[in-house]
Amino acid sequence: MTLPVPNLDDRTFLDLVTEARDRIRRTHPDWDLSVHDPGIALVEAFAHLTEVMVYRLNQLPEKAYVAFLNLLGVSRHAPAAAWADVTFTRTGSDQGTIRIPAGIRVAAARGADPQPVVFVTTEPALLAAGQAEVTVRMHHCELVEAELIGTGTGEPGQVLRAARAPLAHTAESLDLLLGVEVPAGSVELGAAAREHDGRTFEIWRPVANFAEAGPASKVYVVDRSTGTFTFAPAVDLRTPENSTGLAALGAVPPAGRQVRAWYRAGGGPAGNVAADTLTGLRDPLPGVKTTNPQPARGGRAMESMDSAMLRGPYEFFAQQRAVTARDYEILAAKSGAIARARAFTRADVYSFARPGEVEVVLVPSVPDEARPGGRLPVAVLHDHEVEEARDRAEADLERRRSLGTSCRATWARYKAVSIQATVVVRREEDAEAVARRIHDRLYQTLSPLPTALNPTGWAFGEPLRASNVYRMLEQAEPGVRYVDDVRFVVAEAPDATVRCLAADQYQPRTWYAGTGGVLFRSTNGGAGWEAVGRFDDETVVRVVPAPAPARPGIVPRPGSVAVLTQRETGSRVHLTTDLGETWTQLSGLDSQAQDLAWLDRDGVGILLVATDTGLYEVPLLPGSVPLPIQVDATDADRGFYSVRTFVSERGVAGVALASMANFGVYLSVNAGRSGSYANVGLANSDCRVLAVQYDGPATLLWTGTGEADPKKPGHGCYRTRLFETDVKWQGLANGWTGGTCRGLDFAGGLAVAATQSGGVLSLDTLASEPSWKTVSVNCGLPLRDRTRFVPVDAVAAAVVPATSAAPAVGRATVGAAGTGGTSAVERLILAGGANGVFRSSTAVEWTPSANQSTADVVTVPDTWLLCSGEHDIKVVQQDAPSGD
Repeated sequence: MTLPVPNLDDRTFLDLVTEARDRIRRTHPDWDLSVHDPGIALVEAFAHLTEVMVYRLNQLPEKAYVAFLNLLGVSRHAPAAAWADVTFTRTGSDQGTIRIPAGIRVAAARGADPQPVVFVTTEPALLAAGQAEVTVRMHHCELVEAELIGTGTGEPGQVLRAARAPLAHTAESLDLLLGVEVPAGSVELGAAAREHDGRTFEIWRPVANFAEAGPASKVYVVDRSTGTFTFAPAVDLRTPENSTGLAALGAVPPAGRQVRAWYRAGGGPAGNVAADTLTGLRDPLPGVKTTNPQPARGGRAMESMDSAMLRGPYEFFAQQRAVTARDYEILAAKSGAIARARAFTRADVYSFARPGEVEVVLVPSVPDEARPGGRLPVAVLHDHEVEEARDRAEADLERRRSLGTSCRATWARYKAVSIQATVVVRREEDAEAVARRIHDRLYQTLSPLPTALNPTGWAFGEPLRASNVYRMLEQAEPGVRYVDDVRFVVAEAPDATVRCLAADQYQPRTWYAGTGGVLFRSTNGGAGWEAVGRFDDETVVRVVPAPAPARPGIVPRPGSVAVLTQRETGSRVHLTTDLGETWTQLSGLDSQAQDLAWLDRDGVGILLVATDTGLYEVPLLPGSVPLPIQVDATDADRGFYSVRTFVSERGVAGVALASMANFGVYLSVNAGRSGSYANVGLANSDCRVLAVQYDGPATLLWTGTGEADPKKPGHGCYRTRLFETDVKWQGLANGWTGGTCRGLDFAGGLAVAATQSGGVLSLDTLASEPSWKTVSVNCGLPLRDRTRFVPVDAVAAAVVPATSAAPAVGRATVGAAGTGGTSAVERLILAGGANGVFRSSTAVEWTPSANQSTADVVTVPDTWLLCSGEHDIKVVQQDAPSGD
């Protein structure tokens, strides 16, 4: 197969003639441009000859193409050596110290293999006295120590070659060293050096090129694939002060000085041996046996010539500088342990990112032997994530980045999806063979790494739709009559016992749901969920993103989310500042916490925690000690169901509390300080939840009440205007049928309430006589019996851009005031309970959110990848009807 070659000149006869005629018009407007003019005839003749020359130029052979790549400095990627953590265990009674020197070899148990796979220790280790075992990292390579690769000539541009090429990459940071002999005691201050055979060798530094080297820089360029070391040449850089202009771009080895190299030879995919196979000690080490509990990983073959030729143009465009996203991706994938990369500007994805931040998401290289038939589970991908390779890639990109930018490299995150379907084939088909081919096709298509069927690998952020599956199963397999019962199953989703929901006010269309000890995040309005927080032996009861600075006095904290969890004994507060990518435990409490709220007091952020034994404040620092806040001097241990913070239009911060035991609502307009609370009514009312609504300059406090008798409709909600002379509560019980109110939120002028038995109720807050609107039993929410809904534990609402809103049953646009109109925003409401999450844009009709099992589509964030789980395709033989 002929590889694509660069089209050096794509101009045609018509292009050449047109360009010449345009130039004539500009320079000689009186020229007769008719075809009879002798000058035009000459133009056409020379255009024809030039077109022939262009054609011949574009037919350069592949050898010339490779020569061009060599001139550009493009070289093949060297092989990578596999590594394994090998356990050295005592076998005898001697309990003394055992030294494990560098260079100890251990072979894989492969029977009578004439070329056994041998791993070697590259650093010395110690099995301390009395210690039963020690784990040592070993690499599939040979140590080449202080090889004499040549002697300096003192001339610029000297080239030396190692005898054991190619020089393998390993997971070590110093797997290649080159030293130039210097007189004893003359090593420069701060320079690295090694001793060998009574001589001192100063270690020189490898660089990608000599463009930024100075005349005294002790640097070299190495091609690991050929084992070639090139020292700085001299070029003509004449200036008015230097008429000759000949200047060296860097230092060169002085004449007569030895040049030695320390490197690793070997490597390749043969080193990816299975677990418990590295058991054959090749060097004497009495009283010790070895094994590798985990498989070796990281071994990769040298890049093929075809791959290098295809990669060459990108190397030229990048020019060894990371400017575009493609530059970052090409440079990151140079490591043998990295197969794919995706670069993006973080500010385009994350609200908390600063301008100039670039993130490169890496996918590890996994050899074919570790993914038989294309099967590539998430665990295998994680096993091949070599942290040293990530560090090396990040450091290399940091050196090549543009001024004013910063770069970070992270491992990709994955979402496994299993496909279930029934495939009907004709009776004469071999059902087992069809099932095998279909499974192989699915595994190779839905793979983060390139395969024969998907040469680029599954795209970042690409969803999996039912149409993709039908196309793979029906169109690619001739014997298939039809496909039925297609379903997608993901490993986990918030489809059971969702206790809390929240919308992120900074990150568009981002929502959170807590179920059990897992916090899920959706980046597409509840159309898909991914786990971003795991809290072992804890239960997520509240998730509270930082509030947006809608009014003065609120400090912006994009990306910050607080989570409250309960344990068998006590509670914990966790915090993330990057949308759940990393978490920090702020504090622990002995009491059972019920609710959480953000507060800015004097420019300092704190979290208020309502518990069954009082109110506490937690500073935003790891390991903070919760500080009790005095609310009622007559009962220091009074418990609270809910806490909410608010800010007036003038920037005055306040705190509201819903008290347990029917003691009503407490209010502070002095930033929630101890002793600033007063009871503002609703005594003898079972106030369970609180919510704050901003209506223009007005600040309204809402509370939802409980109902002990499940047969009664309940008392609904109350609301009051804050920052007025008197707190006057307005009852909102008209139309209420849901019993206990379990949650409250607002989307513009619409209030939505989660209830015990009435599903989700809604109310127009601007109506002159507001009344709660109930939902029918056919609205889509799960029923407990004919007339009662399953309790809704949480509800969250927001207005989202209409052009990007997730699809729902109907759409309800809201105007600037939140009551109607045709502006480009619409409501999105999520409700959670024992049956998972449900979505609506009207609060009248509801559809299930993405569950573990779905028949439509599986989504994934833009920076994540889908990969295959365990597919289950049932192939059924069936006679075709006559005429089929």
